[in-house]
Amino acid sequence: MNVVRAAVPRPLERRLLLAYLGAFAFVIALFAFALRLVFVTTLETQTTARLDTLARAGTASVTFTSRGFVVDAASLGGFSVVPRVEGLQWYNAQGVLTATRGLVPQDPLILREGRAVSRVQGGTIDTYTVPLVVPGGAPGNIRGWVRASESDDALTGATGALDIGIIAGAVLAILVGAYGGSRFARVAVERDEASLSRLREFTADAAHELRAPVSALAGTAAVALREEAGLPPRTQRRLQTILEISDEMRRLVDDLLILARATQSLEREIFVIDVAEMLQRVAGRFTGAARERDIALRVAPCERLRLYGNPDQIERILANLVDNAIKYTTPGGSVAVACSADEARVRITVRDTGIGISAEHQERIFDRFWRAAIARSDGGTGLGLAIARALARRHGGDIAVESEVDRGSAFTLTLPRRPPALS
Repeated sequence: MNVVRAAVPRPLERRLLLAYLGAFAFVIALFAFALRLVFVTTLETQTTARLDTLARAGTASVTFTSRGFVVDAASLGGFSVVPRVEGLQWYNAQGVLTATRGLVPQDPLILREGRAVSRVQGGTIDTYTVPLVVPGGAPGNIRGWVRASESDDALTGATGALDIGIIAGAVLAILVGAYGGSRFARVAVERDEASLSRLREFTADAAHELRAPVSALAGTAAVALREEAGLPPRTQRRLQTILEISDEMRRLVDDLLILARATQSLEREIFVIDVAEMLQRVAGRFTGAARERDIALRVAPCERLRLYGNPDQIERILANLVDNAIKYTTPGGSVAVACSADEARVRITVRDTGIGISAEHQERIFDRFWRAAIARSDGGTGLGLAIARALARRHGGDIAVESEVDRGSAFTLTLPRRPPALS
């Protein structure tokens, strides 16, 4: 288990944890918002009901006269007013204060029924106003107003306590979720990495075991062609087909073996690489193929750059890119290889004037076994660019592509001067 854990990609574990925490925090925030909304709405409704009841009680202490009304502030229909937190005020039809009991708002009366917020010395209070109408009289014959008031300290205190509880609960839930999420992410990534490791081992083992029968098959066909000179032409064509298919199978097996080993550590495979010398060597391998297709293959002068890595694998990356450029460049076109560098990285660009790649396919070309319809008759396996990118990333680098249909493509290999294994 320790070996598997060492291979766990920490960035993937962090991304999984952040995604889990993001979703968890969103649910917590949504729940907290809904809880606070329901709680505050309930308190507001209860406060409105209390104020309305107190205001109606204030109307019971009014005796109507021919010119208005008289207030008996001591009589509230069985209700009492706590002067420190409650109040009643009676106003005439013009909104002039005529009597008070308990809290008195500083704001003038708004001549309409309903709830409002008013100021008192040191804070605010909730108020509720009802009209004074003569019993049995016309509804619009308002003789005055009664305003009930209540300190909002209780509502503010309850809301503040709820906010503190919600924040504390949310923080605690997120901390617990972070702990649980980290363990979940670790277990999930370890499990996936173990499965991928077993799959890579199986692929490597299968590719290794396939080498022998494929080689035996090719060897048998070659010997038959060489030693049996009198074979009928049809049999010779069949044996030649077996040789060609065996060669394709051998290349596919080798590619699968490279991909299976592309995630292994580089620590024991690192050597100093002369970039200019390697570029010249790769160009020499493909000069004949380029000449046969009437394609100009040029390598720009490159300063004496050096980097660390596996020379065979980096040469394989460059060979795949140059081979791909020649393969998809029409006769009369050109392929140019250039390099540049800064203090930390080396960049090698392979640019062609070929058929180009459509925008929707520019990332898919790096998928294993994927090939565009135009490339399906080239005899390849669809693993070249997948191998190139896998090996580049094994060295801590990557491959990027810029392309335009019918105008060509540019593949840029970026590699650190010193791979992660040496950093």
